[in-house]
Amino acid sequence: MDRRDFLRRSAGAAALTLLPRSLDVDRPVAALAKTLDGHVVVPAGAGYNAARRLWNTRFDARRPRAIVYCASIPDVQRVVRWGRKHAIHVVPRSGGHSYAGYSSGNGVVVADVSRLDAVAVVGNLATVGAGATLLPVYTALAQHGVTIPGGSCPTVGIAGLALGGGVGYASRKLGTTADRLRRVHIVTADGELRKCDATQERDLFWACRGGGGGNFGIVTDLTFATAPVSTVAVYSIEWPWSQAAQAVAAWQAFAPHAPDALFSVLDLIAPGPPAAAPHVTSSGQYFGPEADLAALLQPLTSVGTPTRVRTQTLSYLDATAHWAGGKAHASFAAKSDYVNSPLPQAAIAALVNGIAVRQATGRGAIFLDAHGGAINRVPKDATAFVHRDALFSIQYTAQDGGVTWLAQVYAQLRPHVSGFAYQNYIDPQLASWQHAYYGSNLTRLRKVKRAVDPHGFFRFAQSVPR
Repeated sequence: MDRRDFLRRSAGAAALTLLPRSLDVDRPVAALAKTLDGHVVVPAGAGYNAARRLWNTRFDARRPRAIVYCASIPDVQRVVRWGRKHAIHVVPRSGGHSYAGYSSGNGVVVADVSRLDAVAVVGNLATVGAGATLLPVYTALAQHGVTIPGGSCPTVGIAGLALGGGVGYASRKLGTTADRLRRVHIVTADGELRKCDATQERDLFWACRGGGGGNFGIVTDLTFATAPVSTVAVYSIEWPWSQAAQAVAAWQAFAPHAPDALFSVLDLIAPGPPAAAPHVTSSGQYFGPEADLAALLQPLTSVGTPTRVRTQTLSYLDATAHWAGGKAHASFAAKSDYVNSPLPQAAIAALVNGIAVRQATGRGAIFLDAHGGAINRVPKDATAFVHRDALFSIQYTAQDGGVTWLAQVYAQLRPHVSGFAYQNYIDPQLASWQHAYYGSNLTRLRKVKRAVDPHGFFRFAQSVPR
C-alpha cells in the first residue's frame, strides 16, 4: 500500500448532478438570481444537498443560505456587490477542498466558480479559470506538451492550490504553483475586477502567491508560466514495517538534498484492521531517464531489505494520473508541520510508534514531502509563501474519527519541528496559525488586507486579519 492506495480506499463515492434553477421565498436571493448568467440553488431547490457538500464529508451538516454558480466574471462581481448591499456573508468556493470547510458555512452564500474552468495556452503562458480542477488542467496543458507544478489530487481547484502556495511532484524542479503565477484577475470586496501582476496591483499580486484562498477576494482566472515536459521516471519502494525507522532516517538524509529533478515522499500508513501491519513506502518522480533514477535511489534501496523496488517511465500526463488519489469524497482530519532540521531518533520513533498505535483501531497516515530544490531558492519575502527553508513537510491525517490520536502524535513532535504549518492544509485547531502559516510575511499581508478589504467582507475563522 502507498499514498495513492490509501487515499483511494479512504474515499467513498459521490456525484454532483446538474442543478435546476429553483428558488424559495428568500427575496434577496431571488432578486440576485434574476441578474445572473449562472444559477442559484437554495435549500428548497432540487439538488441542494449535492450542491452544498464539500470534498471532506466531515462538513456535510453545513447548510448555506444559497449556492451561486457563477457563469461569468460579471456574475462574480454581482454576487459580491449584492452581498455588500445586503450585508450577507459571501464565501468563495473553487474545488471545495478546504481542510477546515471554510468554503461553506451555515447561513452563508457560496460563490461557486467551478463553471469558470477554461484553459487557454498562448506561447509559454497558460490562463486557467479559477474553477478548473487539476486533472483537467494537466490534461489541457499536455496537449501543448507543457505543464505547471501542482498537487496530486485530481479534484483540487487550481485557485485554492495556487493562492496557498501549491507543492507537488514537480515542485523541486519547477517551484511552487504560486511561483509560476504571472497574472491574477480577482474581484475584491468593492466588486471591482483587478488585474494583478508584476507591474499592476503589485502588493495584491504578492499576497495572492501564498497568502491563502478566500482572504482578498474571489479569483476568476490565473495565468501561469508553463514548462515543457514529455516523459518522467517514477519509483516506489516498500520496506517491512520493522524497518520503518531506518527508512525514515535514510529518506530524510537523502530526499531534501537530491537533485532538483527528483521529488520524493515517504509515507507511514495505518490501513487499520483487518490489515496485519502498517506500511512504510517511498515514491517519487524524476525528470530524467529511468536508468539514472535507479542509480540515484541507491541511498534508499540499500537500506534494510526492501520488499518492493519499482521504477517505470511514463508520459507526464500518465504520471499525474499515477499519483492521483482522493477522487471521491472522504471524511478526514489533518494537521501539518515543516521540518527545518533533521529529526532525531526520538522524533522518528514517535512517528513510527504513532502509526503502530493507530493501526490497532483505525486508519491514519503520516506523509513526508521533500522540499529543497527550486522551492527553497526563492527568498522568503519574494512571495507570501514563507516556507523556503524546510527540509520537508509532514502531513498527519486520520480517518474513522481518530482526532484524539491525531492530536497526540502531533503533540509528541512539538520539540522537533519548526512551528510552521502549510496554509493549504489549514488546521482549525492550530492556536498559533498566524505565525505558522505566514511567519515574517504576516505584517505585509495584513497591510494588503486593510487596503483591499478594509471592512473584512471576506472572512473566516483563520482569514488574514486586518
